[in-house]
Parts: sequence; C-alpha cells; structure tokens
Amino acid sequence: MKKVLLFMMILFFLNESLVNAAEVFMEMQRSGFRKIPVTILPFQGSPEHREEISVIENVLRSDLKRSHVFELIETRDIGISGESQAAPSGVVMTQASKAGVLALLWAKLEIQENGWVLESHAYETAKGDQVVGVKIFGGKRKLRELAHRFSDKLTLHFTGENGVAQSKVTYISDLSGSKEVYIMDYDGENNVRYTRDRSIAISPKWSPDTEKISYTSYRSGNPNLYVLDLKTGVRKEIASFPGLNFSASWSPSGNQLAFAATKEGNAEIYLVNIDGSGLKRITFNAADDLSPSWSPSGKQIAFTSDRGGGPQIYIMDVDGANVHRLTFDGTYNTSPAWSPKGDWIAYACRNEERRLKICADRADGTQSIAITESGQWDDESPSWAQNGRELIFSSNRFGKSHIFSIHLDGTHMRRLTSNPANNASPSWSLR
Repeated sequence: MKKVLLFMMILFFLNESLVNAAEVFMEMQRSGFRKIPVTILPFQGSPEHREEISVIENVLRSDLKRSHVFELIETRDIGISGESQAAPSGVVMTQASKAGVLALLWAKLEIQENGWVLESHAYETAKGDQVVGVKIFGGKRKLRELAHRFSDKLTLHFTGENGVAQSKVTYISDLSGSKEVYIMDYDGENNVRYTRDRSIAISPKWSPDTEKISYTSYRSGNPNLYVLDLKTGVRKEIASFPGLNFSASWSPSGNQLAFAATKEGNAEIYLVNIDGSGLKRITFNAADDLSPSWSPSGKQIAFTSDRGGGPQIYIMDVDGANVHRLTFDGTYNTSPAWSPKGDWIAYACRNEERRLKICADRADGTQSIAITESGQWDDESPSWAQNGRELIFSSNRFGKSHIFSIHLDGTHMRRLTSNPANNASPSWSLR
C-alpha cells in the first residue's frame, strides 16, 4: 500500500498533474480595510513616445487594479481633462478631493542614452502635498518594469507593505517538447525559458533573494536536485543519490534546502547546504515523508506524510522533533506551502468528487478553508505571494494545465498562462 501511495505522490510531482472562504472575507471587512481611491492623470512625454507612454499607463492601471488595494477613478468621472498635462495644479487637486479621490498619480517619461527615465509622483489631494516623488530608471526594453516599480512604490507608501508587481513566477512548461524551467512576470507577461535540459524538470522553487532556483531534473538519467544561479547561469548539482531527489524548499536564510529523497527506500526528508555539504536526515519513519515547506521563522517545516494511513499535512521542528498533524479533513492532502506571514499553510486537498482543490489551514490548526471551487478538474501546487493574500496554482480546468492566481478568499481568479503547452508547478518569488 505504501508503495502505491508513494507512486501516486511521485506522479503528482511529475505531472503537476468555499465553504469557509466567506469567513476570511468577512474578517478582512471587519478589519476596516477600504480601497484607496486614486486617479491616474495622463502622463507627459514627447509626442514621438506616445505609444511607450500608453504602455506604462496601461500597465500601471492593471497593476493597481490587480492589487485590490486601490480603487481607480477615471479623470472623466471627476471632470478633469484627459489631455496630457504637467503636474496637477491646486485647482485640480481640490476638484479631485471633493470627488473623493485621495491621491493623484502623474509621471513624465523621458529617454536617455542608456534607456528610459520615469519621473513618478503621487499627490495627496486633501493638502496638495507630494507624497511620492522618484525617478525610475530602466533599459530600453524595460517599459513594463517602470510601471511595476511605480506601482510597488505606491503600495508601499499607502499601505506600508511591499507590492508584488515586480515579483516573478517560475514554473515548468513543455512548450519546447521537454519539461523545462521558465520564468515570467507576476501578471503572466515576459515568459523566458531558463533551462535546456531536453528532459524532465520538476518542482522549481525560488531562493529567498530571487537570485537562484532549485529544481529536480532527469537530465543525467536520475532525478537529481540542482540549484541554478540566474545571474551567472551556473547550475550546481546538490543531491544525486540513487532514486528520487525532489520537492526542495529553501530555508528563509537561503543557506539550506529541505528536500525528499528515496535513497534509503521510502521517501524521507533531508537538509543540505546549498553547496551540497552538510546532509542531515530529519525524518525517521516507515511512512513516506516528502514535500517539505519551511516556515518563515525558519524554526518549523510542514510536510506531507502517509504515516496516518493516507497523505496528510504535518508540522515538525526543523530538527525533526515535535511532529504533529495539521490536516484532518479529507483522506488526501499534499504539497503544503507556508505563507510568508506564517499564519496559513495552503495545500492541495482531494474533495468528495476525488478532485484536487486548493485548501488552506491556519498554521495553529484553528481554521480550515477551501479556496478553489468544486468542478471536474484538478487544482494543484499552491504558492504564495509575498503579501500573504494571494496564491498561484496550476489547474487543468480548461484541458491542459495552466497557471492561475487567486485571492485567499477564493475571489479574483486570473489565468496567467495562455500558450498551447502544459504549464505547471508554479513558484512565486518573494521579491
């Protein structure tokens, strides 16, 4: 029976193959959260750069809408001219304030020898004060990045939290005919292939500093664990034990990886330094233990184990001590992902229809919610945004596997990939 369960879980990795959500939403409402009403004034720049200006404006508008922090109020709705203009006058700010707009956003795009400069500003309308003023520099092919950076600066100023517009998503795609590692922007744009192993790659994961990606590849025949340095392109083999070396998770410090290996028969969890040294086994059980996910404190690890008869989510100290079971609903729960704030653990849960969905439990076990809805498809591989309010996951709800984003309360689901390939196993960077 154990071999069958292990085989099923291995297939899960290879293929990547809302009952209580309202309570979460109500909790957010009770906290007093209200969207911040802002208006984007037409950006200024040379007439020959009108197309580039339009790109930045549209990307910024999309970023602010996706954040669900800001409410966009159009200039026409408050009687302000939609023509390109200089910084807002006192009259314009008073008019916007009376219409309920908290802040006016404005920018000027210029080109320099080495690329673009976006002079970015935000003004609080009540007092007419400039609260954000920064020059953002970017290469000639980095127009979208300018908008993402402006969006994140606005989010940080008005909420005190880092925005996610500059974050990236790594995932596996078979677009080339082989399963390779790709990276895209958080909104699904700018897809770039990063490996050419011409084999099977699985389970890519970002390092905390976003400079490296760990993944498992069959490029040498055996499923070995690698770390790819994105700056240098250098790939280092971390674990190459006979059998599986897979489902790695980075420590918050970025100095260690937790991963599963079958080198001693069943799947066990090990720790290893990112140079491949210091191997340490931390689970000792006749069951299969895999899919480790490090807590943001670095003191605990969530993992999947069938030690209770079927795959469930457990939590242990980083040295393997104090093991306790987290999930009790359902007979099949796997692939835990600890939220950056440490309060939730998301995972793939199998429902009564025997379909995988995305669920989450509070890390202290006091609440369990279903995030994705019922249907004849499978939702897998949850991964968190750094704000702890959004996740990405893969789903075959439209036939082939694609990557989607969703809020913790199950709302605002968006499809991020649209190519004709299978796209799965996403990991959202924390920067």
